[in-house]
Amino acid sequence: MKFNVIRPKEAATCSAIGVAGALIFLFAFPKGSISTLMHEVLGLPGPGAGIALILGPFLVLVALISSLLSRGNGGAVIAPLAFALVYALVVRLLGIPTNPKGAFGSAAFIAGIAAFGLAAEAVIVPGQASKTVWRCLLAGALANAVLLVFYWIVVFPRTAGWISWRDVPLLMGLGLACGLASGYIAWAASKPLSRALALREKE
Repeated sequence: MKFNVIRPKEAATCSAIGVAGALIFLFAFPKGSISTLMHEVLGLPGPGAGIALILGPFLVLVALISSLLSRGNGGAVIAPLAFALVYALVVRLLGIPTNPKGAFGSAAFIAGIAAFGLAAEAVIVPGQASKTVWRCLLAGALANAVLLVFYWIVVFPRTAGWISWRDVPLLMGLGLACGLASGYIAWAASKPLSRALALREKE
């Protein structure tokens, strides 16, 4: 298996995607909005619905689009880490309130997203030739599942309580489905984005 080291310019692009994603997510989902949508509007059990249906799939888009726009390996790790670090930094500097159940912006939050990125990269890592739609689907589903399990084991027992075993199949099924869907969207979106970037480089 050949490992292609990501170029500095590509790494910078992946970081920029992660930063943009963090800012979009921060202001699109203010404190309590995810929990309200998941539990009061959709009536889903918890904890973990917001991770499975919103945070995880959003990160799949960030990670896989970054990876697909890079010829080298590492984009699926760099972009989510940039997302996590910038999100945490902005929350701390501006004093933006977040839902304490999700521990957003904490060290555990960053660690969970790092695990997410490594899971996605483990599927994408063979290189550009292997970045097919099927690998994107698998990477999206696996990474979202890893993030959800991380939250169930590491974060939620301290902030929201343990997940009930009877709720695990539903939330895991939703997480896998949303991960698959986000993986496909990332794969589809990467083609016009790569063409647009290629045209910009030629100008």
